[in-house]
Amino acid sequence: MLSFLNMKKIIGKPSETNDKLIRLIENLKVNNFYLENNKDFRDQILKDINIKDEILDIGKAMRDRFNKIDCVSKETLDVNDFGTYPDIVCDICSEVTGLENKYDKIICIAILEHVYDPFKAVSNLKKMLKDNGKIYGYVPYLFYYHAPQNLKFQDYFRFSKDALAYLFKDFNDVELYPVRGRISSSFNIMFAGRWKKYIEKTNVNIFLDKLSSSEKNLKQCSGFNFIVKK
Repeated sequence: MLSFLNMKKIIGKPSETNDKLIRLIENLKVNNFYLENNKDFRDQILKDINIKDEILDIGKAMRDRFNKIDCVSKETLDVNDFGTYPDIVCDICSEVTGLENKYDKIICIAILEHVYDPFKAVSNLKKMLKDNGKIYGYVPYLFYYHAPQNLKFQDYFRFSKDALAYLFKDFNDVELYPVRGRISSSFNIMFAGRWKKYIEKTNVNIFLDKLSSSEKNLKQCSGFNFIVKK
């Protein structure tokens, strides 16, 4: 009788949902290349671009490498209009009418932390990709606040690997590349941009991060480069 009175109310299927979330996280591919090498992810992107590709660079993250991209077409997109840049002025959290199934590769480096609805943004990016298309990007995790004083763009979110597993749950393939390990991430926050600009050029960060295990570096990294495939 007592056990009957103490019966729990279970609403929905929380256990089933949690199991699905665990599988999403466990199925992530994690590559430690950028923890072990001071390489620029943009160079990998440049090598992966095919001459037949149609490319979209959001925020012109390729910077000086943008002019080196050799392909059928390359366009830039930004929420702000700077005159000669970008080619497309668009809020990727809103409408992307006319851009559906257009691009082979989308470059989205350090963008998703600045949008007010990253789930809608990623959904729209997927619509913009052709079948088997890829998104190359970066998001911060343990990282300092970096919106400009004029708030021309804002700084909303940080992403753990668990968050990225859910954010990219509708893609066929997701690979994460942790950036900076536990120790160098801490120094990067303390010294903000000065750590990247000066210290990392000496490879000291690689040595420091080898003092921690791969598991600790994954859990306390500065952010993630990622490649996801539609």
